[in-house]
Amino acid sequence: MCSPHVLIIGGGIGGLSLAQGLRKHNIPFTVFERDATPISRAQGYRVRVSGSGAEALYDCLDDEHWDLFGKSCAAMQLGMSGLNALDGSKAQVEGPSRGGSLHHMAKNNNPKIKPPYTVDRTMFRALLLLDQEGNVKFGKSFTHYELTPNGVKASFADGTNSEGTLLVGADGVASLVRKQFLPNIRYVDTGLRSVYGKTPITPELETTFNLEATKHMTIIKEKDRFLLFLEPVRFPSTIPEVTNNKLPQMQDYVYWVFGGNTEDMASSDEEFRRLSGKEAAELTKRLAANWHQSFKPLFELQNDKQAAPLRLLSAKPEKPAFPTNSKVTLLGDAVHGMMPAGGSGANVALADAALLLKLLVEAVGKGEGVSEEVLTKFWDGMWEIALPAIEGSAIGGAKLFGFKGFEGTKEVDL
Repeated sequence: MCSPHVLIIGGGIGGLSLAQGLRKHNIPFTVFERDATPISRAQGYRVRVSGSGAEALYDCLDDEHWDLFGKSCAAMQLGMSGLNALDGSKAQVEGPSRGGSLHHMAKNNNPKIKPPYTVDRTMFRALLLLDQEGNVKFGKSFTHYELTPNGVKASFADGTNSEGTLLVGADGVASLVRKQFLPNIRYVDTGLRSVYGKTPITPELETTFNLEATKHMTIIKEKDRFLLFLEPVRFPSTIPEVTNNKLPQMQDYVYWVFGGNTEDMASSDEEFRRLSGKEAAELTKRLAANWHQSFKPLFELQNDKQAAPLRLLSAKPEKPAFPTNSKVTLLGDAVHGMMPAGGSGANVALADAALLLKLLVEAVGKGEGVSEEVLTKFWDGMWEIALPAIEGSAIGGAKLFGFKGFEGTKEVDL
């Protein structure tokens, strides 16, 4: 059987990692991304790649790109502090595990893989787009798919369509592929809200911001009301030089998440969801107005274009039945989105990509192509990892934000 042509909907971490793996193994593919360009919008902040997530990324990248990945990572700062938001004193807090719930699931002792990697999402995406010219199409908003005698046809809002052998929905929490493929699956609203932000590390910040909080991961807590999770992200100063100008230099910054429940974060949920970056930045200043003076520079000096409101949504910790077929599947947040509190979302998406890649490479090597058996194996293997990760993220949400469990949560239409 001829090699499959894989249509990947979504150019995030999972979809682009799968794409790099397919490129590595000479399996034809096309990625369709709704953003007009790679820099159409902010791509997020710090993410930790570790354990089986790091092993998965290694499996997806060739040696050159793995080397570039290592050279583009930020420094890893060990340790964690807990501070009282109101008076700045040290406090006992319980934070997420360093490598997320997948850290212990690493299977190999590959000397080329070191624990854990601190990655900027913008840099990570730039890496995953390297050498993908012609394979990634921007400005492609997926609308629906149709099964054909020879595979599947994906259609887009601009009136175009593309045919392939396999369609992979990697289009995030609000996945349109999932809505068509698994129409009865709903994510739930955890009742928690957060504002993600980025504050450049400048001499002014370093001389005015709380010294303890500039060292490493820090959790600042205001009783049972608000929580601020932050970590300085510092990059090597020679990234363009050591990568032959393939990757850009990034400015050091403090990555932070200001979180609380819906009632405390805004007057209404609808208002919160519609906040612009500047409005979200102003909200953090207002909510932290009574905090200790040493914490306020983080909010006052933030890049308000990078502030973003986020509802914490999650898939239920239940494995959906796989609609037996040989032409469509899902990966990452498109099928098992989870709260960021467990530190596992990106790692699970990477594990998904590597598992699907492995099964496709094996099938092509046997001359069998994509089959129902291949996709069923992928589905089962994916959920073996995703279920404990969703549960782990809920435990992290309980520790950090007071998440009360999935019972009583409401399903949401995305």
